[in-house]
Amino acid sequence: MKPRFYCLILALLILLPGLASAAETTLGGEFWSRWTMENGTSAADSSSSQIKKNAIALDRGYIDFKTKFSELTSARFTIDLFSTDLVKDGGGLKLKYAFVDFGGIIPIPDAKISAGLQKVYFGSIYDWDYTLIGKAPSDEYKVANSADYGLTINGYLPSGFGEYAVGIYNGEGYKNFGANLKDNTSFEYLANLRLTPIRGITLGGSFLTNSAEREKALATDADVAGYQTHTLMDGLARFVYGPVDVMAEYLMKDVEYPNVAKGSKDYTANGLSIIPILNLRHFIDTDIQIVGRYDRWDETDNASAKHLLTAVTGGVNYNFMHNDSYVPAFQLQFNVTQKTYDPDESAAAYANNLKDSLTVMAQLKWRFSNNLK
Repeated sequence: MKPRFYCLILALLILLPGLASAAETTLGGEFWSRWTMENGTSAADSSSSQIKKNAIALDRGYIDFKTKFSELTSARFTIDLFSTDLVKDGGGLKLKYAFVDFGGIIPIPDAKISAGLQKVYFGSIYDWDYTLIGKAPSDEYKVANSADYGLTINGYLPSGFGEYAVGIYNGEGYKNFGANLKDNTSFEYLANLRLTPIRGITLGGSFLTNSAEREKALATDADVAGYQTHTLMDGLARFVYGPVDVMAEYLMKDVEYPNVAKGSKDYTANGLSIIPILNLRHFIDTDIQIVGRYDRWDETDNASAKHLLTAVTGGVNYNFMHNDSYVPAFQLQFNVTQKTYDPDESAAAYANNLKDSLTVMAQLKWRFSNNLK
């Protein structure tokens, strides 16, 4: 077994005594069995296409412990499992969440302090529910991590008017830990605000700053050319009325390289995602959703990875075996995504449709939740 596996087992053994003494503990899980077929242009013959991927895997699985110690203190511990063609020995696992929420510490109603490996409250990434199979825009285009080690103050505004979060994180996500964190010595700082001025309309924005690599080399104290600073912003709008749910999200990523010739590698990228959903259960007895997505991601200012992407997704979800709260235990999903890169606005690697693709995915997602105490 790998060292990471032993670390997770040890973490569970440390956690279990605390769970036993908790006032309330819930064990839950969610698993995604997915078929993926990707068709793209052949490098040898740009006029033909070939299957680049055709695989069935457990793309993601979560084992989730939620513990309530008191009315003001709770904790969450989540293990992320996966078995795809990207790992060896049958699969892998890592920590996804491991944090504690403390309420009542600061004199702000409905505010809590969260400490540990937790959500990154940026854009739609922190409450993305995978109604589409694909990732949240900020995750898809590597703008922000979905989770990280840090400390946040988060909560709700009075009268259901919205929510907020401010936080400080490691800045390298949940996949790096221990010795792997040595390449970045600067923290990540975040602020997020969402407002619900009237029922069915949500407006929000996020601001985040972080960096990558070290500013100075440890051995020589020389400037590191790869050191970069990021300023990240997000604007979000959502409209929900009856069977219609539409979300639009705008992302901006500004990257600077302070240790190289000024402006020679700096760039700005931006993108827009529009996601409409139609819930047919308002018209028929069956819980079916028609889903769509339009993405435009512009990184043409990036000299080393210049590209302009347009992605269009269409799909359908069938939700069944609901509980008393009408939450489905099973969800059968089908998505088709067409990605195209503008050859006139992209680097040579994208010429002749070399990066264009058509991806078909079918997924069975199932979940459970049980009170242990």
